[in-house]
Amino acid sequence: MEIENIVSQVKEDITDFHTHHPNWIIIIRWATVTGKSKLSILLSEFFDVEIISADSRQIFKYMDIGTDKVPLKIRKRIPHHQIDTIDPDERYTAGQRQHDTKRIIKEIQKRKKLPMIVGGTGLYIDTIYKNFTMPDAEPNLALREQLYKQEESDPWSLHRELMKVDPEEAIKIHPKSTRYLVRALEIYKTTGEKKSDTFLQQEVDQPILMIGLRRNKEETNRRINIRIKEMLKWWLIDEVKWLQEKWYIPDLQSMQGIGYKETIEYLQWKYDIKKLEENLKKATHHLAKKQRTRFRRYIAEGKASPKKNVIYKVFEL
Repeated sequence: MEIENIVSQVKEDITDFHTHHPNWIIIIRWATVTGKSKLSILLSEFFDVEIISADSRQIFKYMDIGTDKVPLKIRKRIPHHQIDTIDPDERYTAGQRQHDTKRIIKEIQKRKKLPMIVGGTGLYIDTIYKNFTMPDAEPNLALREQLYKQEESDPWSLHRELMKVDPEEAIKIHPKSTRYLVRALEIYKTTGEKKSDTFLQQEVDQPILMIGLRRNKEETNRRINIRIKEMLKWWLIDEVKWLQEKWYIPDLQSMQGIGYKETIEYLQWKYDIKKLEENLKKATHHLAKKQRTRFRRYIAEGKASPKKNVIYKVFEL
């Protein structure tokens, strides 16, 4: 089944949901290349919507091809938020994302329009769907640099340290997931609070219609392979060259994203163009696998313990 074939059914679900919940939002989620953006654009022909991106990389300016942003001509016609918001050398936490997304939702609803969150970054969807309480811990760049240096000189030391101060959080994080370990320790060291005590679920602020688009692994990987070829054809390498010329260095959070990290390695003569394409495919296949796993949990959670004021709909494509 293709996207166009499910639009009529989704329209019915939206219309029915709206009759019961006048002040509500839609979330469209699942793995990369499943057609989330396409569905949101098609639905905008029938409903007065504004779209909020739930993609961790599209928030960065100048990073268009590697993040597969919705074309600007469409964004001019249909308002999109959380795209091209910050520079590539700026940091953006989940707490900032939650605060800004909630503000944008209220602004859209004041305009009597329908907020539609679209994307595949589970953490950013969770800030609204699971409505976590967030720690009051601003980024501390000096502390982060110190922690990264500590881990570089003594591998796995951050995980051991976190295990002592916040074992509940430590068991959730792989010892090699340095960025997440740094953030958990940063929260503890700057606030005195454990991350496991601060990220607590709450009821949703507004009723949510949660729509999932699911494709099988083989079809997803086939579509990923096509997208990678298109990105290379659409000057991904030139985009990364331009970013480096503007002094956006490889160590930045933004430049560590899939597409950018591999292309930087290619530009450093670590491998040829054929290997670049292979590595891009491999990394994106792995991302899709993680996304599928995470969103399958949503379905299981929705069946086992449905959240109040959340309706779950999953469509097989």
